[in-house]
Amino acid sequence: MNRRLFIRNAATLAAGLPLAASLAPFSSAYALGEVTEQDHILGDKNAPVTLIEYASLTCSHCANFHKDVLPQIKTNWLETGRARLVYRHMPLDGVAFIGALAAECFEGDRYFTFLDFLFKQQQVWAFGGDPKGELTKIASLAGVSKEQLEKCLADEELQKRVVTQAQEGKRLGVNSTPSFILNEELYPGGRDYDAMNELLEDAS
Repeated sequence: MNRRLFIRNAATLAAGLPLAASLAPFSSAYALGEVTEQDHILGDKNAPVTLIEYASLTCSHCANFHKDVLPQIKTNWLETGRARLVYRHMPLDGVAFIGALAAECFEGDRYFTFLDFLFKQQQVWAFGGDPKGELTKIASLAGVSKEQLEKCLADEELQKRVVTQAQEGKRLGVNSTPSFILNEELYPGGRDYDAMNELLEDAS
């Protein structure tokens, strides 16, 4: 069963980043299935099918999707230009929140490469007792220094971006992770590749 979200306000998300509690979100209210300029897109930006994922970096079901299902979706849908993936943050807790901010240090393909690594190493960095220290090590290996990472974690605009994505997700009806939006329909819960492939085929 998917973990329920308990994102009541930005302070809950922050867990050690109190500044986020006082942040007003970006002024945005997009429709179900709409893609915004703030979104990170994997695949051809002009692909006919858009799959939007809401996930938390501390969600085990999200990690399973990224490790076991997404590689096949990349091969059969994203790399062929048939679909594109939009990833949005829906942090379940403060650890996921700082992980999301760390990911926002990266752009383009590096953003998704970093996300994939965080999901694959979830048990190590998220539940090993020192998430910030482990994130610093991982970011350094990816080319982001400790100083650069600290700057991202303290960046008010990045904090607003993550908070806004979570709040907008709640407004759209997302209450568990992972959740997916496809053709303006919301599909909560993780699925294996066959089930995801069927949804994508129906949307084509």
